[in-house]
Amino acid sequence: SRLEEICERWIVSLLGFPEETAAGFLSGTTIANFSGLCAGRNELLRRRGWDVARKGLYGAPKIRVVASADAHAAIHKSISMLGLGSENVELVPVDDQGRMRADQMPKLDEAALVVTQAGNVNSGAIDPIGRICEHAHASGSWVHVDGAFGLWARALPSMRKTCDGIEMADSWSLDAHKTLNVPYDSGIIACRHREALMSAFKASASYFQWSEHRDSMNFRPSMSARARVIELWAVLKTLGRQGVRRLVEQLCENARSFARLLAEQGFQIHNEVVFNQVLTSCDDDALTRATLQNIQRSGECWCGGSTWHGRAVIRISVCDWATTPKQIERSVRAFVKARAMAAR
Repeated sequence: SRLEEICERWIVSLLGFPEETAAGFLSGTTIANFSGLCAGRNELLRRRGWDVARKGLYGAPKIRVVASADAHAAIHKSISMLGLGSENVELVPVDDQGRMRADQMPKLDEAALVVTQAGNVNSGAIDPIGRICEHAHASGSWVHVDGAFGLWARALPSMRKTCDGIEMADSWSLDAHKTLNVPYDSGIIACRHREALMSAFKASASYFQWSEHRDSMNFRPSMSARARVIELWAVLKTLGRQGVRRLVEQLCENARSFARLLAEQGFQIHNEVVFNQVLTSCDDDALTRATLQNIQRSGECWCGGSTWHGRAVIRISVCDWATTPKQIERSVRAFVKARAMAAR
């Protein structure tokens, strides 16, 4: 629990969150999203005089969920588990990079859970979260940020403008086992309303023995968990603020180099490379899919496939701290060779 207190303080400082922010340490962003949305749902109902922990959802005031049309599947899974119904989500249109369009937001109110993204799973794009928060908070809504890998952009001074206003949100989810390269599994839920997070998960029994320090189960759904915070503490302690910045900037620089070198070899680049994601393709979908299959079989590097604006694309996520510029060049050569084999 002492290490959790330390890591909470370090993360709040590193990412520029409000000082009162609480953090829970759990398995990953899926359960972190669930936790943030659960705290938000319960708090919105509490403000309207409904104790969902005691009364449940039967007869409760309606909760709305407003999310990006390009929200991650983990968001819809969490909404489903919370009993809010994935079919009830009000989807907001996105721009050509997958960013939620703040000018297309529906009219909000005190019943709305608004879900934003810091890092589109395909393009890496970050929603205009500050503008969305201003609109949402004026209406009494709760704003959650799904920041699995992209929220670490907050650590970079060069990304401050892109990340402007993220600190205004009510809750944030992120993974340490992605961008930060902490061993699996290591997710984080952060919430500016400490009592809202704790009240969502607190429990009591006659045999519980409370300590004078933090009780971890009050900040996450599970009562039992491994001491995953030890690895997170070790990485943060070793890297420090400047080390985290160097790590994240290195990933971004490698992604930009990857995109530039692929473009020089005639591959199409479909996204603005704002973080560590690159979307690329060949001249047609069939060639793209065959090229991807050859890359995966080669063992030179690993990337997956996706669909972007109706096109088959190869999704590159540069996320390993050990990747060097030479290995980026080697990977590009593997792409070129795989495309040549597919074109025969």
